This record gives sequence, structure tokens and C-alpha cells, in this order.
Amino acid sequence: MAPAHWEAMDGEVKRRGPAVLEGTYDEGAFTGVLRQPRSRADFEAARTAVASCPVHALRLKPPAARPRAGELGAPFSTWPRRIEDDVWALGEPSRETVGATAYFIERPGGNVLVDLPKPSEAIFRFLEERGGVRWIFLTHSDNTAHHAEFAARFPGARRILGYADVSARGGAYTAVTTDVEIQLPDRPEPMTLEGAPLADAALAGAELAVLSQPGHSAGSMCLLYRGRFLFTGDHLAFSRRLGQIMAFRLQCWHDWERQTGSVRRLVALAEAGHLRFAWLLPSHGEWHRLDGDGSAAATAAELRRTVAWMERQAPGHLPLARFIPWVQSRVQPRGRLARAVRAIGGEGPGSEAWVLPRAARPYLPDHRPEKVNPALMRASLAAASAIGAAASVVWLAARAVGAVVKRRA
Repeated sequence: MAPAHWEAMDGEVKRRGPAVLEGTYDEGAFTGVLRQPRSRADFEAARTAVASCPVHALRLKPPAARPRAGELGAPFSTWPRRIEDDVWALGEPSRETVGATAYFIERPGGNVLVDLPKPSEAIFRFLEERGGVRWIFLTHSDNTAHHAEFAARFPGARRILGYADVSARGGAYTAVTTDVEIQLPDRPEPMTLEGAPLADAALAGAELAVLSQPGHSAGSMCLLYRGRFLFTGDHLAFSRRLGQIMAFRLQCWHDWERQTGSVRRLVALAEAGHLRFAWLLPSHGEWHRLDGDGSAAATAAELRRTVAWMERQAPGHLPLARFIPWVQSRVQPRGRLARAVRAIGGEGPGSEAWVLPRAARPYLPDHRPEKVNPALMRASLAAASAIGAAASVVWLAARAVGAVVKRRA
């Protein structure tokens, strides 16, 4: 448990103690195992989880008495999964979206994809058998991978993305999105899929409504379906450990205070009786059916707890340019980058933390403050040495050029 998360918990959560099994995680891991597989269904679920993990953090070792992996069929053979009514989780998450969950809404007025899975013929066939895709709702910039492939397969589909997240260049986890058909503005009032404003009072009766929720990214958007399902992207998720809705402070790329303000806006809508939902459907984390009756009052109470928790976290954001080397050093611990990071940070837990900004470090489960200052000193000395060496090379090259010019003269 990250120190910053632990300190922000209430007393009741702290009294419950760790929920994961001892010996099921390495020191510094973000997650552990709640219980070991006991049945064939458990093994199928565990193997799907292993296949879904983009950073290979999970391992499955079936005992001799249990079915072997080859006997269980393909990891996603039982997917897509119906969540409730006409809402599906598609499975087949993509490494390029860091394993984000994609959802599908099957409706007479035109089917909706919410974010995207890894393209495959099985996924395409599932969608085509249900009438294709009318809308592709991209919740935020780092869930835009594969939008071009799905648009090519479903040429009538219209892609939707927050204007502030549209990218002309793309990046490590973002696609070029200047050709997205509908680029929604950041506005306080709800919107239709086409971007037309909706009155707050119309939100409760709207079949589909977009809510601008900047913070995780500048253009993050949530999609509300029938006042029952809220698709949140990387904006909000349910934490079993906290027992409530939370946001990802460590992975806040844009502005934590702005993200907190976005959730306050949701609270205001719920307190006014306009916003309600029973299901929280995030990109990362499990989809979750909230306790209560799904009323606006229950929604407001749930979100007030979220805001109170968010207000106890450090302000700021984590630049993606600093997160990528940190996560890559953990995903590929034997790679050159990881070896260089550990050479500066030292061996053992917490050796990569110096790469991140100060406010982000307490969100690491293996945060070791005593390691950071020496690592930063070593990094400064290494940078100074590199600059000195480069300056020496330039000086020697300039002298050599000068000598040649002098001889020719």
C-alpha cells in the first residue's frame, strides 16, 4: 500500500488490514492476490487476467491436479461478457492502451464502442453480428490506439474525442487523432454525442450524455448511459481497498486540482437530482455495481466521499515523459534503461522512485525517501560529467578545425 494512499484512508479502512494474501506479490508491487484459484472457472478467470496484463505482472502455475492451460481454450474464448442488459465488456485489451477495458453498448439507435480493444477478427465479427458500430467514444488521449483500424473496418462510425486531447503527432501511448470526426469542447454542461449542449435538468432523461471531466488528461470525457452506467475512462474507478470511488493520483497526467474540480461538478449535478448511476465502468480496474438504489442522492453521497479523499492528496500532476521511463524500468528490469535507473537509484525496492517528481513518489508502494536524495545527487553528477565530456569533445573538435584552417592559410 502506497504511503500516500494509506495516510489518506479513514480509520475503518485501516482497521480492516491488508486484503491480499502473503507471498502473492513482490515488494513494491501495486497489487496482490485476494484468493488462489479453486475451480476450473477460477483458473479460466486467472488465465484471462494473466493474458490481459500489459506488463506481465501476473503468473499462473496450475497444480498437477488442475487443468493445464492448453485444456482451457483461448484466454478470451468466453468473451465478450455481458455486464447487464445491453452493455458488454469486450475483453482482448491492448498493450498499446496499457490493458484498458473497452465496452460496447448495443442499442437500436446505433451501437457505441467506448474505447477500443486489440483489433481481431473475433472482435470484428462480434460487432458485425450485432449491427456494427455507429459511434466510437474515446474517453481520453491515451485510449486512442487502434481508432484508425476500427474506423476502417466500420466506415460509417463517427469517432468522438475531447478537443483538448486531439494530437497531431501522437506519442508512446497516444495515436494521431486529427481525423477524429467529432472533437468535443470542454464545457460545464452535459452534451450530446454530437456536442450539442444539454440542460442539466435533461440529463436524467437522456439516453446518452457526455460529461467533460478534465484532469487525468486535458480532454477527458465520461459517457453516461440511461442514467445507470457511467463510463469513466481513467478518470474514476472503484477501489476495493478504500471501499469507495477514487482517482489515480500517480497517473494524473494533466492537473489533479482540476480533476478534483471535475468531480465536484458531478457532485453538484447529483445533489440537484440530475445525475445518477449504478454502474461505474472504468478503463483500468474492475467494473463495479455500487451499493444503494442508484438514485441521485446515493450518487451524490458516493461522490462526496471521492472528493473528500481527492482533496487529501497532493496537488500537481505527473508528466508522462517521466512516468514512461519509470514504468519501463519496472516492466523490463533487465533492459538498458532499467539498469541505468538502478545504477543511479541503487539496488532493491524503491530504486526507481528518483525518476518521478517529489509529489508522486509517496504513491509508490515501495517508496524509500532515504534513497532519493543520494540518487538525485548521483544523477546530477552523471549529467554534469556528460555535459563536461560533451563540452570537451566540442572544444577539441573546434581546436582541430582551427588547426586545419590555420595550416591551409
